[in-house]
Amino acid sequence: MKVLLRVRDLRTGIFDDTELPSLEAAREWLIARPRFEQVLGVPTEGIPNEVNQELKKICRPLDAEEQAASDKLDEAEKVKRAKKIQEQEQERAKERAAQAVELKNADPKRQMKVRWTYDGGIENAADDRDVPEVVKEAVLAWVRERDEWVEGRGQIVGDATVMAWPFDIPKGEERISYGGTFIPVTKPAERN
Repeated sequence: MKVLLRVRDLRTGIFDDTELPSLEAAREWLIARPRFEQVLGVPTEGIPNEVNQELKKICRPLDAEEQAASDKLDEAEKVKRAKKIQEQEQERAKERAAQAVELKNADPKRQMKVRWTYDGGIENAADDRDVPEVVKEAVLAWVRERDEWVEGRGQIVGDATVMAWPFDIPKGEERISYGGTFIPVTKPAERN
């Protein structure tokens, strides 16, 4: 059985796979592990867990110089990940700012995404427009209809999201557009 070892060169930080022709060759390689080759795992399929654990135990541990190199690479990777997360967050912030400008200039009569929750009520889930009473009434009616659908299973609607027309309803449309979603939950016990 060939054995594949996942390794990292501690001088360059490059990850690679080292293939050894047999389990015995893998044992010998691990005991004499070349300097600055850090073993990260044994991704070979079919190796029993006991053998995998044995291979981990016999691997020559990192010496102080190797450990320092490993720590340096780990820290550099951590900094790189943090920078990437920060860049992604900055990009999302730009997108949110652009979307906010776009929404301020958008047609106030456009559809709104409305979310209803059992314990939270109704809110506009996409922008800062107030949800008109006529939409609140239509959403509640939509939710009550779905309550009837799941009542036989001892459930009620716990969370629902719909698209609604806040003002004039275009010809051929309804206040609540087709295709809303809801999540049923177990119906709470009746209180006396």
